[in-house]
Amino acid sequence: MKLSPITALLIFLVLPANAQMSVSTLGATDAAACYRHANDQFSTDTESCDRALRDRKTTREDRLKTYVNRGIINNRNGALQAAVDDFNAALEINSDSAEAYLNRGNSWYRARQYSDALTDYKIALELDVNKPWAAWYNIGLVHDALGETEMAKQAYQTALELNPNFVLAENKLNQKQ
Repeated sequence: MKLSPITALLIFLVLPANAQMSVSTLGATDAAACYRHANDQFSTDTESCDRALRDRKTTREDRLKTYVNRGIINNRNGALQAAVDDFNAALEINSDSAEAYLNRGNSWYRARQYSDALTDYKIALELDVNKPWAAWYNIGLVHDALGETEMAKQAYQTALELNPNFVLAENKLNQKQ
């Protein structure tokens, strides 16, 4: 079978483009692997995060996200100071990172530094965190820990108003009745 010159040219132009797209697929990088580990509630592995942060080719934005993701894993591992250090490093890259504030708040909460946790959760809300219901739920947890039942209920209610399918907030409200 003989190809026409136009068909051959089209094949020549299309094949390199497809090969190039496959090289840049998300998930092939250490930063993407770090993200997957952070989202796996059972993962304790920070090695892909460490590699991404050592890699000079990691972009500024990916570096910020990797610090946040490694901080989440460090929180999970109980390495609270390491987690705070990671969130602080992310905030040095972008002081408006709502997710860094939210997650640093989780470190403070786990360390029973409730005032610091509350401050960070409120900053996250001011910066329009992606999941505001999570911040309000966490605010409710702080108020619960401080024995401030009514304030906790209000925070859980706000979380539920923002996300009517948020079962954790619904369960906390049901426990308060």
